[in-house]
Amino acid sequence: MAKRTAIIDIGSNSARMVVFEKSSRFAFHLIKEIKSRIRIGEGAYEKEGYLQEKPIQRAYDALEDFTKIIKALKCAKTLCVATSALRDAPNSAEFIKNIRDNLGLNIKIIDGNKEAYYGALSSVNFLKPIDEATTIDIGGGSTELAKIENGNITHTLSLNIGTVRLKELYFDKKSSLEQINQYIQNIIENIPDEFKSNNLIAIGGTLRSLSDIIMVSKKYPLNTVHSFEYSLEENQTLIEKIIQSDVFDLKDFGIRKDRYDTMREGCAIFKAVSQKLEAKHIITNGTGVREGVYLQDLLRSSNNRFPKNFYPSVKSLSDRFDIDEKDSKYISKVALDLFDALHYIHQIDDSFKKELSIACKLHSIGRSLSFYQEHLHSFYFILNNLNYNFSHKEKVLIAILVKYHTKKLPSFEDMQSYDELLPDIKIVNWLSFIISLAKCLNVNLAKSKLQMKYENHTLYIISEEKLHVAKECIKKLIKPASFAIVIKKED
Repeated sequence: MAKRTAIIDIGSNSARMVVFEKSSRFAFHLIKEIKSRIRIGEGAYEKEGYLQEKPIQRAYDALEDFTKIIKALKCAKTLCVATSALRDAPNSAEFIKNIRDNLGLNIKIIDGNKEAYYGALSSVNFLKPIDEATTIDIGGGSTELAKIENGNITHTLSLNIGTVRLKELYFDKKSSLEQINQYIQNIIENIPDEFKSNNLIAIGGTLRSLSDIIMVSKKYPLNTVHSFEYSLEENQTLIEKIIQSDVFDLKDFGIRKDRYDTMREGCAIFKAVSQKLEAKHIITNGTGVREGVYLQDLLRSSNNRFPKNFYPSVKSLSDRFDIDEKDSKYISKVALDLFDALHYIHQIDDSFKKELSIACKLHSIGRSLSFYQEHLHSFYFILNNLNYNFSHKEKVLIAILVKYHTKKLPSFEDMQSYDELLPDIKIVNWLSFIISLAKCLNVNLAKSKLQMKYENHTLYIISEEKLHVAKECIKKLIKPASFAIVIKKED
């Protein structure tokens, strides 16, 4: 099934390439990511958009190396798109022909609306379910917006303002902030009202860097930018300080050196647009145009959306690391039955069934690395790879449940470390216990048919098997409440 696809995105500031490998029909994982700071739009904005000789050569050299990687990794397909700098350049056709003739790459220039659509497509497929939001993707030459309503992409818009464009026209000339803000306002004043939203999905390198800075400043327990959420009001002062800083002072904010020349510009655009849209809540999307291009190709037979209740990260981890997927699915079913049977005593909301089910399906993926400490290996796999379609709260809970699917309940240290992302400890303890109990009931790997009911402080489990070893396993479990467990063989 392994089929590799390379996606290249040529922007005004950087050329980036990702390589995805499929593990089953809709499941895939990233095997290579590389970028080159080609700055192909450098000098063009003051020269009627014409690409200049040195940036053209930098872009050619980077793409030449990209093609070598594509060949070495034996990619079956390559999709290459270009955005603002090339679509604005009168001499872009010459550049594209040169790349095609000498490197064999076919570059497709996409318009601003398509660029906005790709960012939104990655958002609706890779973030937690979205009812209503607006995406904002700040690039080097343009900024794209897309409106999402009821999970559907309804409007797209491209603005001719980006970090490199703003840098060359204003910041490099030491223009005042008043002049810069007025220029931005003149461009964004006609954004239609339908793009206004309380929720803003932040896409692109500048906004991911901003999320990184906020995460570090608040000592956030995860270092994953994708799906990180924050309040715009609580971080307005930080954003304003970045805008007003001298470029050499940006290091004090923890900003990477390769972002020095676009960070102030990006934050200035972000501040103005977010105020215009009346946004309050920010959700960071670690994916973008490249993933949108890949998704349109991958999901072309399913209306550009994953099937209902399909989680690509879960399926990818299962495909690659689950030694016995049937066993994991069985344990998931048993755990959900136990959840329902014990509802009278635990009183946990049904919404937690999602995390419970997925934790069961991924509980043994660490065994592919080593039988010993498999639960710890699984924990790290999930914490670092379960990204698509999950909030940080969901991901951390799933990882903790998998880590403690043995005979003990979650530790105080883990609960304290991830406190702001975890539900009440009672919920964590109950879900952890249910997974452990489900595993015990299949310790003989027979996948027995079970019936369950709870009455008179007792959980009765009726089985077609004796479950002798299961009874021994259950005796070692620490229960989150006082009740009896009785296993009977079906007559």
